[in-house]
Amino acid sequence: MSLYNDLVAKYVVIDPNFEKGLSVIGKAAVPGQEFDFRPELKAIANKLHMWIVLYSESDEEQNTEKMQVDELIKRGESIGKEEYHAASGGFPFSYVSGSKYDMWMAEINVLNERYLKAHPAYESIHTFYTQRDNNPNAYEGMLAQLRAVNADKEFWLGLKKEDSENIKEESIMTENNKVFIVHGHDESAKQTVARFLEQCGFEAIILHEQADGGRTIIEKIESYTDVVFAIILYTPCDIGRAKEEKKGRARARQNVVFEHGYLMGKLGRNRVCALVKDGVETPGDISGVIYKSMDSAGAWKTGILKEMKDIGIAVDASKLL
Repeated sequence: MSLYNDLVAKYVVIDPNFEKGLSVIGKAAVPGQEFDFRPELKAIANKLHMWIVLYSESDEEQNTEKMQVDELIKRGESIGKEEYHAASGGFPFSYVSGSKYDMWMAEINVLNERYLKAHPAYESIHTFYTQRDNNPNAYEGMLAQLRAVNADKEFWLGLKKEDSENIKEESIMTENNKVFIVHGHDESAKQTVARFLEQCGFEAIILHEQADGGRTIIEKIESYTDVVFAIILYTPCDIGRAKEEKKGRARARQNVVFEHGYLMGKLGRNRVCALVKDGVETPGDISGVIYKSMDSAGAWKTGILKEMKDIGIAVDASKLL
C-alpha cells in the first residue's frame, strides 16, 4: 500500500488535483495471496492519459514546429547583431554574413521544406535562402517571413489539427488488434480465416456480424474499418468474362473488389492482403497489391503473419502450434 501511496504522491506534487477520484482505502489481502493493485494502477494510467491529452490540447506551445520558428526568430535577431557588416569600402549596403548566419539559413531551409510547403510564405523563404550570399536584404527578408509565419494562427491551428488526426490514426493502428475480413459467399473460407485470426490473438471483424444501428452498408464499412489489418477473400462466387470471350471465369463478388480498393485507400496497401482461391480471377495488373494463394495446406497463414510482422504488428506464431 505504501508504494501505491508514494506513486500517487509523486503526481500530486505536479497536479494537486491528481488524487481526486483515486482510491485511498487500504486493501486487505486474501490469505496466501499477494495484494492486487491492478484496479488502482489502471485508474492511475487512465488519469495520466487524460492529463496528457488535456495538457497537450490546451497548450499551443506544444506545437514543435512553431517552437522551432520561435527559436529561429530569436537566434536570427541575435545573429543580426553579432554578424552585422556595415556598408564600407565602396559597398553601399550593410549586410549580415558569417558562419552562424549560414547555419541559421540552412536550418530555416530544412524547416521550410519539411513543414511549410503548404504555407504562402514557402516560396519567399525559398527565394531568400537561395539569395542568402548575394542579396544584402536576404537576412531582413528572411526574418520578416519567419515573423509572418509565426503570427499565422490559422496555419498553426490547422497543422495542430492535422497532427491530432494523425496521432489518432496511429493510435487506432497500434492500440487495437482488429482485423477486417472482406468475403463473398464462401462461408467455409470466411470461418477458416476468422478462426485463424482469433487463434493468433486478433479480433476478426466481419461486417454482417456487426450491429446495423440504422446505417447503410457503406456507413457500416466506414465505422468498422478502424483496424490494424484487412484480409480480402477472393473466392469463386461469380462468373465473369470480357464481351469478346465465350467462356466465363470464376471471380469474386463485386462488393469484395470494391471493399478491397476502399481498404487500400483507407489503411494503405501494406495493411491489406488478398487471399485468392485457386482459379479465381483477380482485378487487372495493379502493381503493389498483395495477393496470396489460399492453399489447402495452410501455407497462407504464415504468409499473412509475415505481412503483419513486416509492418510492425505484434504476432505470436507459436499460437498456431
